[in-house]
Amino acid sequence: MLTTPRGSWGAIALVGTLFLSGCGLLDTTQPDIVQPNQINTPEGAEALHIGALRDFVFAKDGDGSQASTEGLLVLTGDMSDEFQHSGFIPSTVEFDQRLVAVNNGSLEAIFFRLHKARVGAEAAAQALQRYATDPTTNSGIPEALSLAGYTYIFFAEDFCSGVPYSTIQNNKVVPGPADSTIGSLRTAIARFDSALASPAVAVDPRIQYLAQVGKARALLNLGKPDSAAAAVAGVPTDFQYFTEHSGSPLTLANAIFIYGVSGPSGGSISVADSEGTVGLPFRSANDPRVPWVDTGHLGLDQTTPQFDVLKYPAISSPVVLADGIEARLIEAEAQLQAGSAAGMNGILNTLRATISLGNLPVPATATDAQDQLFSERAFWMYATGHRLGDLRRLVRQYGRTVDQVFPTGPYLRGGAYGTRVAFPVPASEDQNPQFDRSKCNPDQP
Repeated sequence: MLTTPRGSWGAIALVGTLFLSGCGLLDTTQPDIVQPNQINTPEGAEALHIGALRDFVFAKDGDGSQASTEGLLVLTGDMSDEFQHSGFIPSTVEFDQRLVAVNNGSLEAIFFRLHKARVGAEAAAQALQRYATDPTTNSGIPEALSLAGYTYIFFAEDFCSGVPYSTIQNNKVVPGPADSTIGSLRTAIARFDSALASPAVAVDPRIQYLAQVGKARALLNLGKPDSAAAAVAGVPTDFQYFTEHSGSPLTLANAIFIYGVSGPSGGSISVADSEGTVGLPFRSANDPRVPWVDTGHLGLDQTTPQFDVLKYPAISSPVVLADGIEARLIEAEAQLQAGSAAGMNGILNTLRATISLGNLPVPATATDAQDQLFSERAFWMYATGHRLGDLRRLVRQYGRTVDQVFPTGPYLRGGAYGTRVAFPVPASEDQNPQFDRSKCNPDQP
């Protein structure tokens, strides 16, 4: 959706004044304003925590309100081969066609929301550490630190290198310097390490596993699969950490359901199938991990066939942020990198057996092994915000060309796919004197 440009500066400025309060993430009462004299209290710290959770979910998953942003799940799915965009708003079509301009309204919105989530999570962790009744047992501290870590991962996976990170000091926005993709990932690891070092992480194993999987994801992006596999040691395969949703208010709705499960007038995202000649066969594989239905009609654009996304079948469906399946997939990639196609294949087949899928053969070549692993990652983690980062890794770490992994050639609506492989930093950040646009190349994996 189109929004008023505000950039990360505006996002940070809001964090200092407005905080959501309530009994939990799905509290449906109207958010209150925490007055300045209430912030430095246990209640104020908990309100910061709830607000940070909501901001994180909004940035990652989107929502269903009229003033919403689609969220990273929709926009990264559009730019990768997961979705064909079946809506008509030009700013979101640009993501699907890999032509995202720096003045794109949807780009501005997601950049703003993600920075707001980052600053909010870090502020919540600091406030809980300082004002919680017992910081040693308050699991909100490692949870907030972990969510902050994920925001840095999202900037690294989805945006060009050179993302600027501004801060708040003495209630004033301090323009921050840009950091490289590698630097963003290292900061993410530092946040996860802080979460794991918190004594409160022992209170809720779910939060410990969240931090472990997040750290491993960052290490994998850094090209350190052995360290990543070590980081997820002990994470059970049945572990799941969800971001939650609700049907009321629409600001808590699951955006994939809102945009991907259509009525007679059509939807805005459609399950892709071998998109741009090189995408995976998400429909024709008839894989239970990517459920869909042929509606028999066109999307809202009246051009794209509408194949509804059924992975999230309800407006309140939760979305996995991290789970034990991802932990096993990381271990499988470590086996691949160690030259053991059989070891990798064994892990993948063990996972497939949990949902009664047949065994895959041991790959005959290194290329076949890579294809098998990344296909399994794509089907297991469809529409969870992983695929764009994986396509970039295939180019950066495995020597594939962009045209071998990103949709390419003629575009369904006319014209051709563009050259973007990452989101650019929006134009509003050109006001930041420490941001150098020449170091942000969205065509560079």
